[in-house]
Amino acid sequence: MDEAAPATPPRRNGCGRLLLWTGVAVLAVGGLFAWQFAGLAGGTLRWMVRLPERLTTTQLTETFRESVTAIASTEGDILELAVLETDETLSRSDTLRVLGDSVDLGTTISEIRVPVVYRYHLRLSEDWRLERDGGRLIVYAPALRPSLPPAVRTEAMEKRSTAGWLRFNAAENLAALERGLTPTLEARAGDARHLDLVRDKARASVAAFVRRWWLQRGDHPPSGIILQIVFADEAAAPAMPAP
Repeated sequence: MDEAAPATPPRRNGCGRLLLWTGVAVLAVGGLFAWQFAGLAGGTLRWMVRLPERLTTTQLTETFRESVTAIASTEGDILELAVLETDETLSRSDTLRVLGDSVDLGTTISEIRVPVVYRYHLRLSEDWRLERDGGRLIVYAPALRPSLPPAVRTEAMEKRSTAGWLRFNAAENLAALERGLTPTLEARAGDARHLDLVRDKARASVAAFVRRWWLQRGDHPPSGIILQIVFADEAAAPAMPAP
């Protein structure tokens, strides 16, 4: 009687090994991801908590820009902020020496004293940015600019010109001073001294403009908010409490 031949075990193919290694790889990647997430979760969650605030600030800026663009397109691009009226004195001297500067023939001195009205503005179409920082709303406004030319009150202008002992050019020297009156006043309007004289007044005007915009939206500034106005031509600005 013949004995039955033993059954041949099935041969393993490559598919089983592939599935096994795939599972190991998935587990390894998942573990690595979990480890990385655990290390970064704190910072990520903190960023997500602050996300609504960031979005709110961005939306506030965009809404403000849209409103300003509408104002600029219908009422002009200039928002006047401050007026400065002051007395300005301009002088011009002319000295003549001969013989190698050894003989002084005298000095002609001319002077003009005149009241001047300087006006300062910003351009609504230039860049604005609003930034919320806790209890402060920082408004980054366009640069403060002088409106040119300045207004000269000629009816109150005072002139004088005196010539040296051997000079006869008092009228010519005064005329030269008058020709340079407007360029000189325009340069003074934009210098740091005059800008600093009106900057606080201009800052208050921008703050009032922002508050009016808020009210026109049918809304009110958040309670206790502090407005800080920073012009593009300055590095920093003091805080200004809202009324």
